[in-house]
Amino acid sequence: MLKRRSIVLALLIALPAHALELPDLGEVSRVALSEAHEARIGREIMRQIRGSADSLDDPVLIEYLNTLGERLAAASPEPARRFEFFPVRDASINAFALPGGYVGVHTGLISAARNESELAGVLAHEIAHVTQSHIARIVDAQKNAGLVSLVALAVAILAARSNPDATQAAIVTAQAMSIQTQLDFTREHEREADRVGLQTLADAGFSPQGMGTFFERLQAQGRFYENNAPAYLRTHPLTFERIADIQNRLGSIPYRQFSDSQEFTLVRARVQAAAGEARDAVREFEAKVQEQPAAATWYGLSQAYFRAGDLAPAARALEHASKLESGSPLLDLARAELALARGQAVESARLSAAALVNNSAYRPLAYQHAQALLAAKQPREALDFLNERQRIWSSDAALFALKAQAHQALGQRAESYLAQAEFYALTDRIGAAIEQLLMAQRHGKSDFFTLSIIDARVRELRERQQKEPSR
Repeated sequence: MLKRRSIVLALLIALPAHALELPDLGEVSRVALSEAHEARIGREIMRQIRGSADSLDDPVLIEYLNTLGERLAAASPEPARRFEFFPVRDASINAFALPGGYVGVHTGLISAARNESELAGVLAHEIAHVTQSHIARIVDAQKNAGLVSLVALAVAILAARSNPDATQAAIVTAQAMSIQTQLDFTREHEREADRVGLQTLADAGFSPQGMGTFFERLQAQGRFYENNAPAYLRTHPLTFERIADIQNRLGSIPYRQFSDSQEFTLVRARVQAAAGEARDAVREFEAKVQEQPAAATWYGLSQAYFRAGDLAPAARALEHASKLESGSPLLDLARAELALARGQAVESARLSAAALVNNSAYRPLAYQHAQALLAAKQPREALDFLNERQRIWSSDAALFALKAQAHQALGQRAESYLAQAEFYALTDRIGAAIEQLLMAQRHGKSDFFTLSIIDARVRELRERQQKEPSR
């Protein structure tokens, strides 16, 4: 598990206690850790996350979180800064920011948010940790460590925020305890992230009260459960002073009513339908549609049935949702997924193609259309479609993975190796990417232009590998 490996790695590097002093928050200029250095640390952490059991490769959640996050980031103090938001399969209520602008969101947080402004408030808070250089300052505290040691420290931070209890139990030495003191944000960090996050939330058009109500509810739960407080409280300590400060700031911000987006209610239902045992999820949503027969609850029931392998009732529930909420790309996607699961690949391709007419920018639908074409044994059509999409999404790793399948189906092995290599390169697995390219070179059966690209990419990636932490 990523968490245990991260803790062991942190213990092995045995950083000296005197080297872990936090920098003075009074200095607001960029710390010694450059943005490029910070980005490299973030990429290495993400490489480990993607290979862990906690990684959740759900295009729907990824698309929603990045759409929401980009809206907030555009209203932040650094609107040009790059962020990447990703879901983590974890039922606890938590979120965390990493070096390089990566922000992880636990599925438990999405499920627990009562409205979209509450979820946006947490993301705005995490964005503020990045724009105010709180992450960089913590990592930069170990000024004499090499890049690999900094990565180890940052991964330990991630492990602590994901599972603080497990980390505390594993840290048994004095030096390791000195690491633990650096894992969580200081109260000054939190207050500043609250202040900046509230302004970002308001400027992005959400209800700023969402941050206040969510934190107040978490604080109440923390008092009620005492030693079993929500994970967010243990990694982002809430005090009465913080709550009072947020309330005072809200008093000076005009009240804004914000209606939840269609996507939020459906995504939250999707997350809830994926939690726990499949049959338990079915029973829970069967009860919910009796109490509140809204589009989102019907969609959640459909997803629960789909997960349990009951495709006929899944289709019926989806029709109920569609009658209540037409035009949603999530519902269109679900119809195409159901058709493919029933072995109707051509119908799935037709449904996804029709949905893309009005939702051409919705990536999950594009992925589904390519998968349906491949399942329908139409690899040439799939490849043409993917090449067209790459003109818009040139750095989309999922498109390269699908292209590798299409080339393989067409018998174009060198091109398949090349596409798979690009997928690995975009997900920061440089060693695996080079291995694919070497396989393409050994195969050697392709045109001169493709072979030249392969040779050039081998040289480029080897140069990059020399600059990155050892794999």
